[in-house]
Amino acid sequence: MESTITINGINTSIKQAGSGPDMILIHGIFASKEIMNPLFDYFKESYHVISYDVRGHGKSDKPEKFDLDDYADDLKEIIRELNLEKPIAIGLSMGSYIALKTAEKYPTILSKIVLLGTRGQGKISLMQKAAEENNGNDNIDLKEMGRLISRRVYAPDTTPEDVANFYKGNRSEVELTNDERKNIYASLSHYDMVSDADKVQIPVLILVGEHDGINPPEESVKVNEMLPTSRLVIVEGAGHIAYLEKKTEVINLIDSFIE
Repeated sequence: MESTITINGINTSIKQAGSGPDMILIHGIFASKEIMNPLFDYFKESYHVISYDVRGHGKSDKPEKFDLDDYADDLKEIIRELNLEKPIAIGLSMGSYIALKTAEKYPTILSKIVLLGTRGQGKISLMQKAAEENNGNDNIDLKEMGRLISRRVYAPDTTPEDVANFYKGNRSEVELTNDERKNIYASLSHYDMVSDADKVQIPVLILVGEHDGINPPEESVKVNEMLPTSRLVIVEGAGHIAYLEKKTEVINLIDSFIE
């Protein structure tokens, strides 16, 4: 199920399972393919599902310099290398930027995209901005990052026990260094998916948690307004990782969209 392929000179860790139409899952910043497990485990029953560690993350190579275009180029090459037939792409946060950028840069290689907790552009990663606001710099230690995540990512009613249960089996065994985190921050310097939004002609579903403190609902509203073929749903009672607090609802929404 898990293997390594070389994409654009980067050793990339992937896992795949199931059969049927192709689907590819893309995780968010500082995370890994494991965080997508709840979606992976559900959709592998009906789809051929691929999840991978984005360059700079998890078990994949961690070069010093890369950007959003590199992420999109990697996704294109994964599709080519694995002979995927216009997969559905589901991206979480930074993964949604990658899916959207890919749909703009390579308009014919995806069939549909789902954007979870997204936004259209920014000068820096919103995680970096939040870290600087809380810490004075981006050299944040893991305990402080954990506190930051709790404040910004999860819905108010989500308990520490809920979060701990969610991450059981859904976290990479690889811990990023502070230098690796800085390189990831730099990859989202002045990112923009707005300028080429009109190139996206495939169906797009935008899902955002009501309590998303990283990419608030108003950012998803802006993305919905700029895309000609999108639909927006605000998931009540959910935070940034909407399928944590509202798994069944999010899966049902995605199911209805892709069917």
